[in-house]
Amino acid sequence: MSKTENSFVSGIKIVFTDRDFRTIFISLFIIGLSVGGFMPYLTVWATNTLHATSFQAGFLFVPMSIIGLIVSFYLASLSDKWGKRKPFIIWALLIGTISRMPLAFTHSYTIALILLAIGGFNAFSFFFALLNDFIVKKQESKSQAGTITGTVRMAFSQGYIFGPMLGALIIDRGGYTLLFLLSGLLSLATLGWVLFALKEDSMPQTSVHGSSKAPAGIPSVLIAVFVAALFIFAGDSGRSMYLPLYITDTLKQSVSTVGILFTVTSVFELVFMPLGGYFSDKIGVKRFFIIGIACQVLYFILTSLHLPLSGLIVLQVFYAFILSATMGVGMVYAQSLSPRQIGLATTAYMTAIQTSAVVSSLAMGSLVSVIPLPSTFYILAVFSVISGVMFLFMKQKSAEEMS
Repeated sequence: MSKTENSFVSGIKIVFTDRDFRTIFISLFIIGLSVGGFMPYLTVWATNTLHATSFQAGFLFVPMSIIGLIVSFYLASLSDKWGKRKPFIIWALLIGTISRMPLAFTHSYTIALILLAIGGFNAFSFFFALLNDFIVKKQESKSQAGTITGTVRMAFSQGYIFGPMLGALIIDRGGYTLLFLLSGLLSLATLGWVLFALKEDSMPQTSVHGSSKAPAGIPSVLIAVFVAALFIFAGDSGRSMYLPLYITDTLKQSVSTVGILFTVTSVFELVFMPLGGYFSDKIGVKRFFIIGIACQVLYFILTSLHLPLSGLIVLQVFYAFILSATMGVGMVYAQSLSPRQIGLATTAYMTAIQTSAVVSSLAMGSLVSVIPLPSTFYILAVFSVISGVMFLFMKQKSAEEMS
């Protein structure tokens, strides 16, 4: 085995042999199953069960995004000050269970809106803030931060691959009632796993970042991170919302073809997530991240060229590489911009995912009726350019500040 393979394999091995990393990996896999199991069917459930209009079904995501944004920022700031993540993870998982299980029995659109808004506060960003804490604490793993983060991020992707399949099976057997109950139980199972496997004495303090207390408030660089990340994920949301229409309406393909194309991306993501993290360790996090954004620009331009189905399949494999940069390495880069406020930095980056759908739906929804659908992907390319320029001029902290 070559030195390169040795380094890559050892980075992955750390995740599965170290108790703390392994705990986070398993937790994110279960969360991926839970979220992937119900989220793709949420609008269909709202339309069929709650008799919501198409606008109302889409609006379910808006309060969820807003609440998640506000609450997550505030609690992330608290976690940085306290130097603890576990209490916030526990409460987020508990709230996720409480907000999801009642959906199994409600027939009220208003109640569903409230429950989903409450569920907007999630544990996702706290897990990745904790992951960074452990990487910093375990000095021997710092040089493989990208590989470790990419591998752990892969766990969520694995769960999200099987989640929709599991969700479809559950709906066929027990309907949406059973779907929401099991989704809530998976959240509860994650909570039980965290309580059992994540030991309190292994929780690193904020002081490992070189300061006994995190700075107060939200620094301007993290506001810029949120805005720049919003443009990245607006592109990803636009792809998720309008690529299926492109496939079915423009290319006249079946709905099953949509599933196949998105599965292609998810499967190859399992390869590119740890591999992308490894290459970011070798050439630099910022450099790899900017390359990923440049590739996203290229992806959207190529998608807009009315490609045949075979061309789109190749592009879906290409997009899996892009996700390794934007979803995995991008978070590491965001953390490096404010190493003393890891919780806030992670939240600034990850909550952009929740609010991005609003931006892309407004931008592309207004154009799709006046220009050919594939051409609307040009605006997503512009979003990626804006994001790349913003991130390019952000300055990483020095090695001393990150120690």
